[in-house]
Amino acid sequence: MELFNPNCVPEAWRINLPPYALIPLTCAFLVPLIIRSTKSIEILLFIWSVFVLVFTFKGYWQKNHGFNDRELYFLYVNGGWRTHIIWSGIRFFSCFSDAANYGVHAAMSATLFGISAFFVKARWKQFYFLLIALCGLYGMAISGTRAAVAVVAGGILMVVVISKNWKMLIGGVLLFISLFCFFYFTNIGSGNQYIFKIRSAFHPTEDASYLVRVQNRERMKELMASKPIGYGIGLSKSERFNPKESMPYPPDSWLVSVWVETGIIGLILYLAIHGILFAWGAWILLVKVRDKRLRGLVAAWLSMDAGFFIAAYV
Repeated sequence: MELFNPNCVPEAWRINLPPYALIPLTCAFLVPLIIRSTKSIEILLFIWSVFVLVFTFKGYWQKNHGFNDRELYFLYVNGGWRTHIIWSGIRFFSCFSDAANYGVHAAMSATLFGISAFFVKARWKQFYFLLIALCGLYGMAISGTRAAVAVVAGGILMVVVISKNWKMLIGGVLLFISLFCFFYFTNIGSGNQYIFKIRSAFHPTEDASYLVRVQNRERMKELMASKPIGYGIGLSKSERFNPKESMPYPPDSWLVSVWVETGIIGLILYLAIHGILFAWGAWILLVKVRDKRLRGLVAAWLSMDAGFFIAAYV
């Protein structure tokens, strides 16, 4: 349908089609061929852990030794300072394009490795994965990205649902309630800029940037009412493509971008496909997978993905 969108710009497709179709299709075919055992999953985790160590060290270096010339250019020439040097302090971005990207990926690492640590046999692997999870939490903190909280929260909730383990179920529920109460009902640690920043995510109506986003979405609704298939693939941020029509308000998340680009029809289809995939994956783990270790390792991935999908909106 998007091919017949009168606002369609072919150049935008070349850049933005991969996250919609090419990457999912590639994964759908390659993962079943390559990941065929618990050992394969652990190898993939070890490969990822190397990258986590690299971006954690880079984040630590930025925080304690400052930015290099290219990073300073991004901040002060390209305008990155507007979103990275703010009232709450400096938002570090490590090897990533921005702090939001860094924080969410660090939270994904914390969620995945934190859960996986309980389902590997060797004690040294458990300690190593917990170390990587701590690296992820460190990156999440220094990025100052509140959306990253949703990755951890969503991951905990998802693994509680599909764990089939009473100890993990009770532990997960207690952990989730404890974290929520700590950030929502107390002011403990608010003197620390990173804890204060995360706590502000639990009180969004008191945050000026959140209120601006709410206002922008209300304005977007008025424009999107006449565009059931949206502005076109890749045109949620259309400055570089010069289409016939452009959305004047910036999307603040991936799912809002999907809505702007593909309209209400595209957004419903997108959410339906992912909802079916999450439900199907959870059903397979709950009903078909008998091996507890395999179920736990795969549940860690599915839980991380669930948290990431929530972060794609918040």
